[in-house]
Amino acid sequence: MRKLKTAGVSRMTFYHYYETKEDALSDYFHEIVAGYIRECRTEKIGRFHNRSSIVHALKYFDQYEMFIGKLVDAKLQYILWDAMNDYMSKRIMPKYKIPEYELYFYGGALLNVFLKWQKDQKKESAEQIADSIIKSMGLPVTSHPTKCEDDGINA
Repeated sequence: MRKLKTAGVSRMTFYHYYETKEDALSDYFHEIVAGYIRECRTEKIGRFHNRSSIVHALKYFDQYEMFIGKLVDAKLQYILWDAMNDYMSKRIMPKYKIPEYELYFYGGALLNVFLKWQKDQKKESAEQIADSIIKSMGLPVTSHPTKCEDDGINA
C-alpha cells in the first residue's frame, strides 16, 4: 500500500474501485491483453498458430516481463490464466467458432512457453521459439514469412 501513497492515491479511493490488490492487478493485466487485441487488429496478425502470430505474442508480452514476473514470483499466476481464459471464451470463441478446448490448449500453451522463456532468461529468440512450436505441430517452418494473412484469429 506504500505504492498508493507514492502515486498519490488514497486507500479509500483505491478500495472504492477495487476490493483487493489482486483485483487491481487483474484489471491491469486485462488492459495489457486488451492492448494486445488492439495491436493484433491494427497489424493484421494472422491465424493464432501462424509463426508470425507466435512471434508477435511473445514480443508483445515481453514488454511486460517485469509485471508478469512479479505476478509469478508472488504466486499469482492465476491472474494470467484467468485473463487468458476470459479473452479466449468471451472474445475469440463466439466470433470464430473455434472449439473451446482448442482455444484453451493454445492460450495455455503459449502462456506457458512465454513463462518458460522468461524463466530461462530468453536464451532463444522469439523467432527460434516460434519455429520450434511450428515444427512440433508438423507445419512447415519458413524463416521469413511473406505476409501475415488475415484469415483467422486477429480478435
